[in-house]
Amino acid sequence: MFIAVVLFISARSHFALRSDASALLDSELSSIGEIITKSFDSHIASVIQKIDVEGLDRLAGCSPKFHALSRFLVGSLDHVQDIGFVSSDGTMKCSVLRPLQPVQGFLQPWSLDNPPMTLAVLEDVKLERRPLALVINKGLNKRYVVRFAPSILPSEVGSKVIGPYLRYDALLTTGDRWIQWSSSDHVTRKISPIVRWLLTSPENPDRYNKSVSSNSFPITVVVGADFEALMAIYDQLDNGAYGVGLLSGLVILCLLIVIAWRTKQSDLDYNAVFEQGEFIAYYQPVVDMGTGSIVGCEVLLRFRTGEGEIISPSAFIAYAETTGVIMEVTHKLMIRVARELDDLSKEYNNLKVGINLTGKHFEDISVVDDIRSIFEKTNTSFEQLVFELTERHPVEDFEIARMVISGIQQLGASVALDDAGTGHGGFSYLQKLGLDVIKIDKMFVDTFSSDVTTMTIIDIIVELAKSLDMGIIAEGVENEDQVERLRDLGISAAQGFYFSPALPPEKYIDLVRRSAVAEDKFALFDETRVASQPDIMTPDIAPPSAPQEEEQLAKAS
Repeated sequence: MFIAVVLFISARSHFALRSDASALLDSELSSIGEIITKSFDSHIASVIQKIDVEGLDRLAGCSPKFHALSRFLVGSLDHVQDIGFVSSDGTMKCSVLRPLQPVQGFLQPWSLDNPPMTLAVLEDVKLERRPLALVINKGLNKRYVVRFAPSILPSEVGSKVIGPYLRYDALLTTGDRWIQWSSSDHVTRKISPIVRWLLTSPENPDRYNKSVSSNSFPITVVVGADFEALMAIYDQLDNGAYGVGLLSGLVILCLLIVIAWRTKQSDLDYNAVFEQGEFIAYYQPVVDMGTGSIVGCEVLLRFRTGEGEIISPSAFIAYAETTGVIMEVTHKLMIRVARELDDLSKEYNNLKVGINLTGKHFEDISVVDDIRSIFEKTNTSFEQLVFELTERHPVEDFEIARMVISGIQQLGASVALDDAGTGHGGFSYLQKLGLDVIKIDKMFVDTFSSDVTTMTIIDIIVELAKSLDMGIIAEGVENEDQVERLRDLGISAAQGFYFSPALPPEKYIDLVRRSAVAEDKFALFDETRVASQPDIMTPDIAPPSAPQEEEQLAKAS
């Protein structure tokens, strides 16, 4: 059966392949246009909604409140470069980027014929990809302009086959061109003279174009590809049709058999290991950098084998998440945390406990009931709990995720964005999900003393946290210089090897109790670092150094 199918594919005529290639090219060009316009529509709509909710148009133009809210919106909205206020003669009176530098002729003069909302291509900068402005008209001398970066439209489109031959133009319905994009990865395919002759026809155009217009805004995207794209698709369809198809098919079949066997074997190996050991909790202190007081901890997942070996999450976390085992693992982990910290929470009822959840947890509203049932009859109050949204899996359904987060917050617990700015959602999660705490990733802490871009990102994070009344914690702090710089930025809470590695429960509980009565709390951390020896193992790998261990765990767990 398999060989018969391959032979059938190999026997298809060149003329049939040409027809298929034309249909596929036409379909992909249309699909690309729809993807671009729908993405644009969705983003502009979300920006308009955010501006409306925050009430920007209800503030006096160029007032202190207008500037403060505009800065917040620019920092929290993707692809928004600037927000300004424009008078009826077309002069931009002020903006976030130019608060005290009015720009004459920024837009056309206002008239009663202007619609409440328009798009305009700006002429005040000389760029090939010119900025686009959303103009919100609210009456005489009340025009607000939201300036978008060209990056709001994708710079990588199309499949690998035709991507190098693509180009698209984004135009307003007035005819003004906004962006003219073409692939910088153009290649010349080697096509045999016979194939080129078979494909060439007086009816073939030099370029293939498809126009797709936005359903909501006055913008049209024209996606085009030259004749080389048609030949590339044809070449892909024809590849192996004469002789190679059978061999390729057999190779693929063998690979599938091997992959299926190895997957099954991997499952059996993991299942056997999981049955012989247990998942346990280690606790890394979160410290007030001003006083040295321990204000809480982050719970880090570890696995202890039947022989007592402690395994790093990097060895099993991907499997646990892919197979869905992570849901049951997290459930059991929360039960363990509630039991191990019960007495400590009774003694110190202000200690926070951070527990990691993945994007999968935020797709299931039942996680709220799970949290309630586990902690409601313990000494760890809901107000002490902080659930950290990790970004290994992106949040797919923001509506359900927001319901989960709201349910957790209604219990009295908080929700934090872990590894802020590095994952799938980044800062867009803050505006869409209503989080309570931002955690600065170790990547930024490592480089912010020498990288101007990193400093800018941290400044934005701090400003966002203050504007949204959010808590902020720095992760992966490893030296005194980082502590001092974080203090200068107004960040008070941190965790990392400089204070303490992740500890087993008995050592963490002992550290909290000793810290509560210690006169020199920072000296106590010095003792903890010296006393703590790396005990994390990954299969067939020697133990890493202590700082490396903490860096691995921060990402893996």
